[in-house]
Amino acid sequence: MPPNQFASFFGDRIGFKSGLALSREEIVEHLGASDPIAPAIISQSDEPIRLRADEIEDAFQLLLHKLGCLERPFVGHGPTILDLKYQPDVEKHMLFEQVLSLLGSYHFDSGKFTLSDGFNKPEFYKLIQASLPHDALAIAIELVELIELSEQASPWEWFPARQVDWQHTIALRDLFESESLSTMYGSFFDQRFVHYLSSNFEKLGEIHWRKFEGLAAEFFVHNGYRVDIGPGRNDGGVDIRVWKDKALETDPPTILVQCKRQKEKIGKVIVKALWADVVDEGANSGLIVTSSTLSPGADTVRRARSYPIHVADRATLRSWLEQLRSSGNGIFFGW
Repeated sequence: MPPNQFASFFGDRIGFKSGLALSREEIVEHLGASDPIAPAIISQSDEPIRLRADEIEDAFQLLLHKLGCLERPFVGHGPTILDLKYQPDVEKHMLFEQVLSLLGSYHFDSGKFTLSDGFNKPEFYKLIQASLPHDALAIAIELVELIELSEQASPWEWFPARQVDWQHTIALRDLFESESLSTMYGSFFDQRFVHYLSSNFEKLGEIHWRKFEGLAAEFFVHNGYRVDIGPGRNDGGVDIRVWKDKALETDPPTILVQCKRQKEKIGKVIVKALWADVVDEGANSGLIVTSSTLSPGADTVRRARSYPIHVADRATLRSWLEQLRSSGNGIFFGW
């Protein structure tokens, strides 16, 4: 097909599977200019070119991995993977072949092309338990999971399965350029951006400063706190106010949060100013959320004067993203 048509197809399928809309330049940036399909993505030609299906599949899965949608860059074909895995063990390989045969007769031989087409997983597992030895169930579960993953990672339109049925796509560039905190998948920070930053943590310092505030607010909402995020400008030095979920409306904030997305280390002035705000509002403590870290002088002042000021630095933020990605819980500090 012509490059223009292929680039449109590839970008649309990435958007469908990941929920993120990327420009041609962003696709090539994440794949790398040396990827076999990169010339077809960036070209504006309407002259047909020949592309290998396996190169398209590999590039698609690699990009999904770069966007945080897959844990590994290449998924492969489930039956082939398990066939190779169990070949050294004659008994398990025989079980695998029996499981594969039952899966075919139960589902695919009836004319269904994908597992997303009405596959009844619990019923199939019951059939495995009733028909085959005990060890076959683990093989069946492994096989089904691999096939589901390969369908979710496929670029082809006849594999509609995806991990999340996103209702719309959002532009990846919005993470870096947009001040808006409006999102359908989250309270202040979109879940698709969580996935992306989990896989591209080095870009944390490049995101829009307002999105950086949204990320911090999202973490506290995720952990059951009530959050009030300021206007972003002229906020008096406090970006976010946080209360425990059972706090009264009249109670002072539990935590005052100051967000600093910057390369420079946090100085003493910011620490002292946040401490003054904590005292003024009667809060329990303050938190500096930063893409950098405290300067030695600022940390010395904080500790020497026993200021109730904590720091969420880059290492902490990486852990926050992992929690948000995996829907885990837990605050790193004793609040």
